[in-house]
Amino acid sequence: MKQTKEWWLKLAGGLMTAVIAFSSAQACGVNHQLQMTYAAEFTVTESKAVLYSNDKTKIYQQPDFNSVVVSAVAPNLPIDVTGVTSNGWFRISLNGTYYVPGDGLVSLNADSSRSVVSGTDITSLTKGTFSFYRNPELSDFDKDDIDDMDENTYIKYLDSFLMGYAMLDQCILQNSGKYLKEVYESEAKVDTNVANMTMQTYLITYRNNYLSDSLIGPFRNDRDFKRALNRAIRYDIKKFWAVYGNSNVGSDESKVKKAVENVLGEIMAEQGVSFTYSVKYGDYKTSDGSAGKGWVVEFNKKD
Repeated sequence: MKQTKEWWLKLAGGLMTAVIAFSSAQACGVNHQLQMTYAAEFTVTESKAVLYSNDKTKIYQQPDFNSVVVSAVAPNLPIDVTGVTSNGWFRISLNGTYYVPGDGLVSLNADSSRSVVSGTDITSLTKGTFSFYRNPELSDFDKDDIDDMDENTYIKYLDSFLMGYAMLDQCILQNSGKYLKEVYESEAKVDTNVANMTMQTYLITYRNNYLSDSLIGPFRNDRDFKRALNRAIRYDIKKFWAVYGNSNVGSDESKVKKAVENVLGEIMAEQGVSFTYSVKYGDYKTSDGSAGKGWVVEFNKKD
């Protein structure tokens, strides 16, 4: 406790020194360009939490990488978070208001012995995500809102938490309607694999399974089938399988090939992306335990 208090005093002193130095530089006409750079607009979602620094934590004057770095922080120290900005930063309170990038703070469970996901990994993981969920209402969604989301929208919802647009504690899992934190902490008590994950890593696993399942189907019409292919393109998924079948196609191979080729022709015309495929009629079983008989279509994205 004494060490923590001493650290806060040292950090507060360092922050004040840096702020004074920055103010003096402004008075001398220095950093005029920086002032212009972080005049960009952003909104803040109010949210109170205590998160912990990691080896990437830097404190900025504004939520902008071109802003002044006020201080670097040692890992595993508590930081009071007061909000999350629309461009993916934490707003913090530390003898004033400052900002930390989304990958610069972690939950208490994300200690150095557990999996930590880098900002680069998150950028790669969420490559195809639209920016729809950069909005201050994200934390206000409830179970009914989540239930109403289709796969595309829900994947964007999950990605918004991974990218730091909202606190992980506010994420709702669609299959149970429960908060991510509640499910994660409950499973961590009985599953050592989960206990060795950060909550962020757990969400990534859940998100990837959800994305994979959303490509499998089964799909009963061409529109939904095409949506799955668009999703694969958006997330740069090169190889996957899906189940396709409806009463018009049945077990007729010529009909299923015609249906698949029609959808692939539309995808090629609209997206400029083509796939090779193979079809096989038979039994299938999805990861959620549902089973049936239909056409299993394997896709390979052409480079």
